[in-house]
Amino acid sequence: MALCPECKIDIGNADRCPLCGYSVNPQTKKDFADKGLFKNAAKFKAGDKARRMVALETLVVSCMIAAVAILATDLINDMRLSWSPYPLLSLSLLLSMLIPVLLWPKNPLLYSGTALISVLAYLLAMDAVDGSLGWALQLGIPISFIAFLMIGITVALCLKAKRRGLNVLAYVFFAAAGFCLGLESILTLYRQEPFRLYWSAITASALIPVALFLLYAHYRLTKNSTLRKIFHL
Repeated sequence: MALCPECKIDIGNADRCPLCGYSVNPQTKKDFADKGLFKNAAKFKAGDKARRMVALETLVVSCMIAAVAILATDLINDMRLSWSPYPLLSLSLLLSMLIPVLLWPKNPLLYSGTALISVLAYLLAMDAVDGSLGWALQLGIPISFIAFLMIGITVALCLKAKRRGLNVLAYVFFAAAGFCLGLESILTLYRQEPFRLYWSAITASALIPVALFLLYAHYRLTKNSTLRKIFHL
């Protein structure tokens, strides 16, 4: 039994392997410089755009299958739409946030704005499923807006920084303090209580001094350090 030295399959009395094209006969080896269709196909790598399109198609088809299954289950059990709008809206949110990332991966401003709009629309739709709008306008959208605002400011500061180290942690702490202050403010207004900050002020008073120290350490004590060096990554 003769085996191909490349792919280890039985080639019998053949001069070259029918799978990879490798020539086992030294006299004819030079006539088959090409290693075969499968050998070349294994070396082929799809481009980044092609891989993203495959991922997009897989995502859309998977969500469509899940949506059909959800609708069928809801209709079979209750003979009407009852709980299914909630997971269907969640699938829609997933698609609306991931599709821009796959289509325009080098445009963070575009898919960040799309993510914000998608989340706000999702909250409105979830609140409107029962036929009225309440918590979405008073709580959901304001809290989401503050969260996106803090994240956007943090990312912008990190991208603008010439050297990223302890300053990144400082920006995160500042953003967390700002979000806590905004969150308690929204909750206080929602409950129609006298405006006064309690737990968020305590949280901010703990986070802000630490953030200031991290900025001091970054710009004065560790001028040549980065996050990779600090955490030995």
